[in-house]
Amino acid sequence: MPPETPKEKEEHVPIKALRTYQGDVEEALQKNKYSATTILVAEQERKERAPRMLEPVNTEGWNKLFIILGFILLFVGVIAVAGVYYFKSNQKVVIDKTTRALIAFSVEKTFSVASSTREQLFSKIVSEKQTLKSPVNSVLYLNTTASDNTPENIGKILELLAPRMPASLSRAFENEYMVGIYSYDINAPFIILTTKDFGSSYSGMLKWEKDIVTDLGKIFEIPINFGGVTGFTDKALRNKDLRVLVDSNNKTLLLYSFIDKNTLVITKNEDIFNAILAKYLVSKNIR
Repeated sequence: MPPETPKEKEEHVPIKALRTYQGDVEEALQKNKYSATTILVAEQERKERAPRMLEPVNTEGWNKLFIILGFILLFVGVIAVAGVYYFKSNQKVVIDKTTRALIAFSVEKTFSVASSTREQLFSKIVSEKQTLKSPVNSVLYLNTTASDNTPENIGKILELLAPRMPASLSRAFENEYMVGIYSYDINAPFIILTTKDFGSSYSGMLKWEKDIVTDLGKIFEIPINFGGVTGFTDKALRNKDLRVLVDSNNKTLLLYSFIDKNTLVITKNEDIFNAILAKYLVSKNIR
């Protein structure tokens, strides 16, 4: 058996100490002479300088809110416009009833006849006819008023306009009437009267024909020396029966027509009559 040899003395190698975060911090503190407070302050400053991540804003709720508010504003706007239109419409109706205008008009002139004479009324109508400078198809409404500024009653108006009108005819007409000037190729006056007794009014107009030129000739510019021996003749226009007065050249000087059972129009010629009839039909549908 071989002799035992002494074991070689094992070399002892020191194991390096395990480095830890805490150790590194302590070592850094020792080397750089930092204190724990200094490090905490620096860390806080670093966090403050770092950009913050903003949380995403939920816009869906806001979008719904804006849509709802938009619909509410639209609804309020529609109601406001409708309210203004309704107010204006009612206001117009009140004006028409106050002035007793039977057709739409462009210009209104108020003329008090409470203390006026026949000559003054005729002069006013003729003056307005000669000075009217409105566009074609315009209507000047002569609002004849009483002393209290309300529309004068028809009895007073006919007393001034037509003193030779039969009394039965004058009594047949209502207080709803209109006197005005129509601007067409010429400026021509017109008179619109209303009645509830068509039979009496029609027969009364036939009786008045012999004096109508004497009564109304001045405002309709019928020559004083006009003979008119043929008198009025019948004529049909737009399904309306007319009574027409013509001169020796067959030119219409004056006409009248019951455009319905309750309404009489007196004017210069067929063109003016057509225009007034059209406006009357439109106004009647609106009223």
